[in-house]
Amino acid sequence: MRPEDMMEYVLLSFRADRRRAFMSSLGIIIGVISIVALLSVGQGLYGGVSEQFGDMDMDLISVRPGSGMGMGMGPGPGGRPASTPGEPAEFDDRDVKIIGNVLGVDAAYPLKNSRALLSFRGDNASVTVVGISPANHEDMRDSLARGRFLAESDYRAAVVSHEVAEELFRMKISPGNQIRIYSDEKSRYMDLKVVGVLEEDEDPSYASGGGIYIAHRAMKELLDAENYNYDSIIVRARDSAEVEEVAEKVDKALSRIHRNEAYSVEALSTMFESVLEVLNMIKYALAGIGGVSLIVGAIGISNVMMLTVKERTSEIGVMKAIGATAWDVRALYLLDAGMLGLASSIVGIILGALVSKLVGGVAMIPTEVTVQSVALGLLFGVLITTAAGIYPANRAAILDPIEALRGKG
Repeated sequence: MRPEDMMEYVLLSFRADRRRAFMSSLGIIIGVISIVALLSVGQGLYGGVSEQFGDMDMDLISVRPGSGMGMGMGPGPGGRPASTPGEPAEFDDRDVKIIGNVLGVDAAYPLKNSRALLSFRGDNASVTVVGISPANHEDMRDSLARGRFLAESDYRAAVVSHEVAEELFRMKISPGNQIRIYSDEKSRYMDLKVVGVLEEDEDPSYASGGGIYIAHRAMKELLDAENYNYDSIIVRARDSAEVEEVAEKVDKALSRIHRNEAYSVEALSTMFESVLEVLNMIKYALAGIGGVSLIVGAIGISNVMMLTVKERTSEIGVMKAIGATAWDVRALYLLDAGMLGLASSIVGIILGALVSKLVGGVAMIPTEVTVQSVALGLLFGVLITTAAGIYPANRAAILDPIEALRGKG
Protein backbone atom coordinates (compact mmCIF):
# COMPACT_ATOMS: atom_id res chain seq x y z
CA MET A 1 0.00 0.00 0.00
CA ARG A 2 1.14 3.51 -0.76
CA PRO A 3 1.74 5.86 2.20
CA GLU A 4 -0.96 8.26 0.99
CA ASP A 5 -3.48 5.39 0.84
CA MET A 6 -2.59 4.40 4.40
CA MET A 7 -3.01 7.99 5.58
CA GLU A 8 -6.40 8.25 3.86
CA TYR A 9 -7.49 4.97 5.47
CA VAL A 10 -6.47 6.17 8.95
CA LEU A 11 -8.28 9.50 8.55
CA LEU A 12 -11.42 7.75 7.35
CA SER A 13 -11.32 5.42 10.35
CA PHE A 14 -11.08 8.42 12.69
CA ARG A 15 -14.07 10.07 11.02
CA ALA A 16 -16.09 6.88 11.02
CA ASP A 17 -15.71 6.37 14.77
CA ARG A 18 -15.05 9.73 16.39
CA ARG A 19 -16.13 8.46 19.80
CA ARG A 20 -13.48 5.71 19.74
CA ALA A 21 -10.81 8.16 18.64
CA PHE A 22 -11.75 10.62 21.39
CA MET A 23 -11.86 8.01 24.16
CA SER A 24 -8.55 6.54 22.99
CA SER A 25 -6.84 9.92 22.94
CA LEU A 26 -8.20 11.12 26.28
CA GLY A 27 -5.62 9.26 28.36
CA ILE A 28 -2.76 10.55 26.21
CA ILE A 29 -4.08 14.12 26.35
CA ILE A 30 -4.21 13.98 30.16
CA GLY A 31 -0.72 12.50 30.30
CA VAL A 32 0.78 15.16 28.04
CA ILE A 33 -1.02 17.89 29.99
CA SER A 34 0.58 16.51 33.15
CA ILE A 35 4.07 16.40 31.64
CA VAL A 36 3.92 19.90 30.14
CA ALA A 37 2.28 21.50 33.18
CA LEU A 38 4.55 19.85 35.75
CA LEU A 39 7.69 20.52 33.72
CA SER A 40 6.63 24.15 33.25
CA VAL A 41 6.08 24.62 36.98
CA GLY A 42 9.41 22.93 37.72
CA GLN A 43 11.22 25.04 35.12
CA GLY A 44 9.59 28.18 36.46
CA LEU A 45 10.82 27.42 39.97
CA TYR A 46 14.26 26.59 38.57
CA GLY A 47 14.38 29.85 36.63
CA GLY A 48 13.10 31.87 39.59
CA VAL A 49 15.72 30.50 41.95
CA SER A 50 18.43 30.90 39.29
CA GLU A 51 17.45 34.54 38.91
CA GLN A 52 17.58 35.10 42.65
CA PHE A 53 20.99 33.46 42.94
CA GLY A 54 22.12 35.16 39.74
CA ASP A 55 21.83 38.48 41.57
CA MET A 56 24.25 37.20 44.20
CA ASP A 57 27.95 37.74 43.90
CA MET A 58 29.61 34.41 43.22
CA ASP A 59 32.85 35.58 44.79
CA LEU A 60 31.32 35.57 48.28
CA ILE A 61 31.89 33.10 51.11
CA SER A 62 29.61 32.82 54.13
CA VAL A 63 31.13 32.05 57.54
CA ARG A 64 28.58 31.24 60.25
CA PRO A 65 28.72 29.85 63.77
CA GLY A 66 27.11 26.46 64.38
CA SER A 67 26.92 23.32 62.29
CA GLY A 68 25.92 23.90 58.70
CA MET A 69 25.87 22.39 55.24
CA GLY A 70 29.01 24.22 54.27
CA MET A 71 32.63 23.24 54.00
CA GLY A 72 33.70 23.45 57.62
CA MET A 73 32.38 22.63 61.06
CA GLY A 74 35.51 22.99 63.08
CA PRO A 75 39.10 21.92 62.91
CA GLY A 76 38.82 19.23 60.27
CA PRO A 77 41.49 19.80 57.60
CA GLY A 78 40.31 20.90 54.18
CA GLY A 79 36.92 21.95 55.52
CA ARG A 80 35.84 18.48 56.60
CA PRO A 81 33.46 18.24 59.58
CA ALA A 82 34.97 17.78 63.00
CA SER A 83 34.21 14.37 64.45
CA THR A 84 32.67 15.83 67.62
CA PRO A 85 31.74 19.47 67.00
CA GLY A 86 31.13 21.32 70.23
CA GLU A 87 29.43 24.60 71.02
CA PRO A 88 28.88 27.09 68.19
CA ALA A 89 31.87 29.34 67.60
CA GLU A 90 31.61 32.99 68.64
CA PHE A 91 32.95 35.40 66.03
CA ASP A 92 34.35 38.83 66.93
CA ASP A 93 36.78 41.41 65.53
CA ARG A 94 39.71 39.03 66.02
CA ASP A 95 38.13 36.60 63.56
CA VAL A 96 37.45 39.39 61.07
CA LYS A 97 41.15 40.36 61.16
CA ILE A 98 42.27 36.74 60.79
CA ILE A 99 40.02 36.25 57.78
CA GLY A 100 41.10 39.58 56.27
CA ASN A 101 44.74 38.43 56.38
CA VAL A 102 44.05 35.19 54.47
CA LEU A 103 45.67 35.12 51.04
CA GLY A 104 43.06 35.70 48.35
CA VAL A 105 40.55 37.54 50.59
CA ASP A 106 39.56 40.98 49.35
CA ALA A 107 37.28 42.02 52.24
CA ALA A 108 35.39 40.64 55.24
CA TYR A 109 31.94 41.95 56.25
CA PRO A 110 30.85 41.14 59.84
CA LEU A 111 27.07 41.17 60.21
CA LYS A 112 24.65 41.11 63.14
CA ASN A 113 20.90 40.66 62.55
CA SER A 114 17.98 41.33 64.86
CA ARG A 115 14.23 41.68 64.52
CA ALA A 116 12.87 45.00 65.75
CA LEU A 117 9.77 47.15 65.75
CA LEU A 118 10.08 50.27 63.61
CA SER A 119 7.99 53.31 64.55
CA PHE A 120 7.54 56.21 62.14
CA ARG A 121 5.00 59.01 62.62
CA GLY A 122 2.61 56.95 64.68
CA ASP A 123 2.76 53.76 62.58
CA ASN A 124 4.64 50.58 63.52
CA ALA A 125 6.07 47.74 61.42
CA SER A 126 8.28 44.74 62.08
CA VAL A 127 11.65 44.94 60.32
CA THR A 128 15.08 43.33 60.29
CA VAL A 129 17.92 45.47 61.57
CA VAL A 130 21.40 44.63 60.28
CA GLY A 131 24.53 45.78 62.05
CA ILE A 132 27.40 46.46 59.62
CA SER A 133 30.87 47.98 59.47
CA PRO A 134 30.34 51.03 57.20
CA ALA A 135 33.93 51.21 55.96
CA ASN A 136 33.70 47.76 54.34
CA HIS A 137 30.53 48.11 52.30
CA GLU A 138 31.53 49.79 49.08
CA ASP A 139 28.87 47.76 47.25
CA MET A 140 26.09 49.39 49.28
CA ARG A 141 27.48 52.88 48.67
CA ASP A 142 26.86 52.34 44.95
CA SER A 143 23.25 51.25 45.54
CA LEU A 144 21.88 54.42 47.12
CA ALA A 145 18.81 56.05 45.57
CA ARG A 146 18.86 59.08 47.88
CA GLY A 147 21.08 60.49 50.57
CA ARG A 148 24.43 59.09 51.63
CA PHE A 149 25.83 55.95 53.18
CA LEU A 150 26.85 55.44 56.79
CA ALA A 151 30.19 56.76 57.95
CA GLU A 152 32.32 55.23 60.70
CA SER A 153 31.52 58.23 62.89
CA ASP A 154 27.75 57.70 62.49
CA TYR A 155 26.32 56.43 65.75
CA ARG A 156 22.60 57.13 65.65
CA ALA A 157 22.15 57.03 61.90
CA ALA A 158 20.58 54.47 59.55
CA VAL A 159 20.28 53.55 55.90
CA VAL A 160 16.94 51.95 55.00
CA SER A 161 15.90 49.68 52.15
CA HIS A 162 13.53 50.79 49.38
CA GLU A 163 10.76 48.57 50.75
CA VAL A 164 10.95 50.10 54.24
CA ALA A 165 11.12 53.64 52.85
CA GLU A 166 8.37 53.35 50.25
CA GLU A 167 5.96 50.57 51.18
CA LEU A 168 5.59 50.04 54.93
CA PHE A 169 4.06 53.34 55.97
CA ARG A 170 1.51 55.82 54.72
CA MET A 171 4.24 58.43 54.33
CA LYS A 172 7.55 57.71 52.65
CA ILE A 173 10.74 57.74 54.68
CA SER A 174 13.33 60.14 53.29
CA PRO A 175 16.85 61.15 54.30
CA GLY A 176 16.62 63.50 57.28
CA ASN A 177 13.57 61.77 58.83
CA GLN A 178 13.71 60.50 62.40
CA ILE A 179 12.71 56.90 63.14
CA ARG A 180 12.57 54.87 66.33
CA ILE A 181 13.36 51.16 66.63
CA TYR A 182 12.35 48.99 69.57
CA SER A 183 14.06 45.81 70.67
CA ASP A 184 12.85 43.06 73.03
CA GLU A 185 9.17 43.94 73.06
CA LYS A 186 9.74 47.67 73.55
CA SER A 187 11.97 47.26 76.60
CA ARG A 188 14.68 49.21 74.77
CA TYR A 189 14.51 51.68 71.94
CA MET A 190 16.79 53.89 69.90
CA ASP A 191 16.08 57.05 67.90
CA LEU A 192 17.86 57.14 64.55
CA LYS A 193 18.25 59.66 61.76
CA VAL A 194 17.82 58.27 58.26
CA VAL A 195 20.78 59.34 56.12
CA GLY A 196 20.17 57.24 52.99
CA VAL A 197 17.69 55.07 51.10
CA LEU A 198 18.75 52.13 48.94
CA GLU A 199 17.52 51.62 45.40
CA GLU A 200 14.75 49.11 44.75
CA ASP A 201 15.93 45.48 44.85
CA GLU A 202 19.42 46.62 45.74
CA ASP A 203 19.72 45.10 49.19
CA PRO A 204 23.02 43.20 49.29
CA SER A 205 22.52 39.50 48.56
CA TYR A 206 24.39 38.51 51.71
CA ALA A 207 21.96 40.54 53.85
CA SER A 208 18.74 39.79 51.99
CA GLY A 209 15.69 40.60 54.06
CA GLY A 210 17.46 43.47 55.79
CA GLY A 211 15.38 46.59 56.21
CA ILE A 212 17.48 48.94 58.32
CA TYR A 213 21.29 49.12 58.32
CA ILE A 214 23.10 50.61 61.31
CA ALA A 215 26.67 50.59 62.61
CA HIS A 216 27.73 47.81 64.99
CA ARG A 217 28.20 50.36 67.77
CA ALA A 218 24.51 51.28 67.57
CA MET A 219 23.46 47.63 67.31
CA LYS A 220 25.43 46.75 70.43
CA GLU A 221 23.62 49.44 72.40
CA LEU A 222 20.24 48.46 70.98
CA LEU A 223 20.72 44.85 72.05
CA ASP A 224 22.40 45.87 75.34
CA ALA A 225 24.93 43.09 74.68
CA GLU A 226 27.96 42.73 76.92
CA ASN A 227 29.47 40.05 74.70
CA TYR A 228 28.76 41.29 71.20
CA ASN A 229 29.36 38.55 68.62
CA TYR A 230 28.68 38.50 64.90
CA ASP A 231 25.96 36.30 63.38
CA SER A 232 28.02 35.85 60.23
CA ILE A 233 31.10 37.09 58.42
CA ILE A 234 30.76 37.49 54.66
CA VAL A 235 34.07 37.11 52.84
CA ARG A 236 34.73 38.45 49.36
CA ALA A 237 37.41 36.65 47.37
CA ARG A 238 39.68 38.63 45.05
CA ASP A 239 39.08 36.15 42.22
CA SER A 240 35.69 34.43 41.82
CA ALA A 241 37.41 31.54 40.02
CA GLU A 242 39.32 30.72 43.21
CA VAL A 243 36.48 31.15 45.68
CA GLU A 244 36.49 27.50 46.80
CA GLU A 245 40.25 27.53 47.39
CA VAL A 246 39.90 30.74 49.40
CA ALA A 247 37.09 29.14 51.42
CA GLU A 248 39.41 26.27 52.35
CA LYS A 249 42.10 28.72 53.46
CA VAL A 250 39.57 30.65 55.58
CA ASP A 251 38.43 27.39 57.18
CA LYS A 252 42.00 26.39 57.95
CA ALA A 253 42.77 29.80 59.50
CA LEU A 254 39.69 29.70 61.71
CA SER A 255 40.30 26.10 62.79
CA ARG A 256 43.44 27.18 64.66
CA ILE A 257 41.49 29.28 67.16
CA HIS A 258 38.09 27.56 67.12
CA ARG A 259 39.10 24.02 67.98
CA ASN A 260 36.16 21.79 68.85
CA GLU A 261 33.77 24.65 68.06
CA ALA A 262 31.14 24.35 65.38
CA TYR A 263 31.06 26.70 62.42
CA SER A 264 30.44 26.52 58.68
CA VAL A 265 32.27 27.99 55.71
CA GLU A 266 30.19 28.06 52.53
CA ALA A 267 31.10 29.33 49.10
CA LEU A 268 27.87 30.79 47.74
CA SER A 269 28.63 29.40 44.29
CA THR A 270 28.72 25.87 45.76
CA MET A 271 25.42 26.44 47.53
CA PHE A 272 23.96 27.78 44.26
CA GLU A 273 25.01 24.65 42.35
CA SER A 274 23.57 22.37 45.05
CA VAL A 275 20.21 24.14 44.99
CA LEU A 276 20.02 23.94 41.19
CA GLU A 277 20.81 20.21 41.29
CA VAL A 278 17.95 19.65 43.73
CA LEU A 279 15.58 21.72 41.59
CA ASN A 280 16.59 19.74 38.50
CA MET A 281 15.78 16.52 40.32
CA ILE A 282 12.40 17.92 41.39
CA LYS A 283 11.65 19.08 37.84
CA TYR A 284 12.25 15.68 36.27
CA ALA A 285 10.53 13.87 39.14
CA LEU A 286 7.43 15.93 38.35
CA ALA A 287 7.76 14.97 34.68
CA GLY A 288 8.00 11.32 35.73
CA ILE A 289 4.72 11.64 37.62
CA GLY A 290 3.13 12.98 34.43
CA GLY A 291 4.68 10.07 32.50
CA VAL A 292 2.69 7.62 34.64
CA SER A 293 -0.51 9.17 33.24
CA LEU A 294 0.85 8.62 29.72
CA ILE A 295 1.48 4.94 30.41
CA VAL A 296 -2.05 4.52 31.73
CA GLY A 297 -3.36 6.22 28.59
CA ALA A 298 -1.21 3.96 26.40
CA ILE A 299 -2.70 0.86 28.02
CA GLY A 300 -6.15 2.21 27.19
CA ILE A 301 -5.12 2.79 23.56
CA SER A 302 -3.72 -0.73 23.29
CA ASN A 303 -6.99 -2.20 24.56
CA VAL A 304 -9.07 -0.08 22.19
CA MET A 305 -6.90 -1.08 19.22
CA MET A 306 -7.19 -4.75 20.13
CA LEU A 307 -10.97 -4.36 20.01
CA THR A 308 -10.61 -2.55 16.69
CA VAL A 309 -8.62 -5.45 15.25
CA LYS A 310 -11.39 -7.82 16.32
CA GLU A 311 -14.09 -5.61 14.84
CA ARG A 312 -12.21 -5.25 11.54
CA THR A 313 -11.17 -8.85 11.12
CA SER A 314 -13.12 -9.24 7.87
CA GLU A 315 -11.78 -5.90 6.61
CA ILE A 316 -8.23 -7.07 7.24
CA GLY A 317 -9.02 -10.28 5.36
CA VAL A 318 -10.22 -8.31 2.32
CA MET A 319 -7.03 -6.17 2.34
CA LYS A 320 -4.86 -9.28 2.43
CA ALA A 321 -6.93 -10.98 -0.27
CA ILE A 322 -6.36 -8.10 -2.69
CA GLY A 323 -2.60 -8.06 -2.10
CA ALA A 324 -1.85 -6.26 1.16
CA THR A 325 1.17 -7.78 2.89
CA ALA A 326 1.62 -8.40 6.60
CA TRP A 327 3.96 -5.41 6.65
CA ASP A 328 1.25 -3.21 5.07
CA VAL A 329 -1.27 -4.20 7.73
CA ARG A 330 1.28 -3.74 10.52
CA ALA A 331 2.32 -0.31 9.20
CA LEU A 332 -1.34 0.69 8.83
CA TYR A 333 -2.13 0.04 12.48
CA LEU A 334 1.11 1.60 13.72
CA LEU A 335 0.32 4.70 11.65
CA ASP A 336 -3.15 4.71 13.21
CA ALA A 337 -1.62 4.69 16.70
CA GLY A 338 1.06 7.25 15.82
CA MET A 339 -1.41 9.71 14.28
CA LEU A 340 -3.66 9.34 17.31
CA GLY A 341 -0.68 10.04 19.57
CA LEU A 342 0.40 13.08 17.51
CA ALA A 343 -3.05 14.65 17.57
CA SER A 344 -3.48 13.90 21.28
CA SER A 345 -0.04 15.32 22.09
CA ILE A 346 -0.71 18.60 20.29
CA VAL A 347 -4.00 19.05 22.15
CA GLY A 348 -2.29 18.06 25.42
CA ILE A 349 0.55 20.55 24.89
CA ILE A 350 -1.87 23.44 24.31
CA LEU A 351 -3.99 22.53 27.33
CA GLY A 352 -0.87 21.85 29.42
CA ALA A 353 0.44 25.36 28.74
CA LEU A 354 -2.91 26.83 29.79
CA VAL A 355 -3.02 24.67 32.93
CA SER A 356 0.52 25.67 33.93
CA LYS A 357 -0.36 29.36 33.63
CA LEU A 358 -3.52 28.80 35.66
CA VAL A 359 -1.62 26.92 38.38
CA GLY A 360 1.08 29.58 38.45
CA GLY A 361 -1.50 32.35 38.79
CA VAL A 362 -3.44 30.63 41.57
CA ALA A 363 -0.40 29.39 43.54
CA MET A 364 1.59 32.60 42.90
CA ILE A 365 4.60 30.67 41.63
CA PRO A 366 6.57 31.22 38.40
CA THR A 367 5.93 28.92 35.43
CA GLU A 368 7.78 28.68 32.14
CA VAL A 369 6.70 26.63 29.12
CA THR A 370 9.95 25.76 27.36
CA VAL A 371 10.78 24.13 24.03
CA GLN A 372 12.13 21.22 26.08
CA SER A 373 8.80 20.57 27.84
CA VAL A 374 6.88 20.86 24.55
CA ALA A 375 9.31 18.50 22.79
CA LEU A 376 9.18 15.96 25.63
CA GLY A 377 5.39 16.04 25.69
CA LEU A 378 5.21 15.54 21.93
CA LEU A 379 7.93 12.87 21.84
CA PHE A 380 6.58 10.78 24.69
CA GLY A 381 3.00 11.13 23.48
CA VAL A 382 3.82 9.84 19.99
CA LEU A 383 6.31 7.17 21.09
CA ILE A 384 4.14 5.69 23.82
CA THR A 385 1.02 5.51 21.66
CA THR A 386 3.00 3.98 18.80
CA ALA A 387 4.49 1.44 21.20
CA ALA A 388 1.01 0.71 22.50
CA GLY A 389 -0.05 -0.11 18.95
CA ILE A 390 2.72 -2.66 18.29
CA TYR A 391 0.96 -5.68 19.78
CA PRO A 392 -2.44 -5.00 18.12
CA ALA A 393 -0.65 -4.29 14.83
CA ASN A 394 1.22 -7.61 15.01
CA ARG A 395 -2.03 -9.45 15.81
CA ALA A 396 -3.63 -7.88 12.76
CA ALA A 397 -0.61 -8.64 10.55
CA ILE A 398 -0.51 -12.38 11.34
CA LEU A 399 -4.22 -12.98 10.73
CA ASP A 400 -4.83 -15.71 8.18
CA PRO A 401 -6.72 -14.07 5.27
CA ILE A 402 -9.15 -16.99 4.84
CA GLU A 403 -10.01 -17.12 8.53
CA ALA A 404 -10.22 -13.32 8.57
CA LEU A 405 -12.71 -13.32 5.68
CA ARG A 406 -14.85 -15.73 7.69
CA GLY A 407 -14.77 -13.17 10.52
CA LYS A 408 -12.62 -15.24 12.83
CA GLY A 409 -9.65 -13.42 14.42
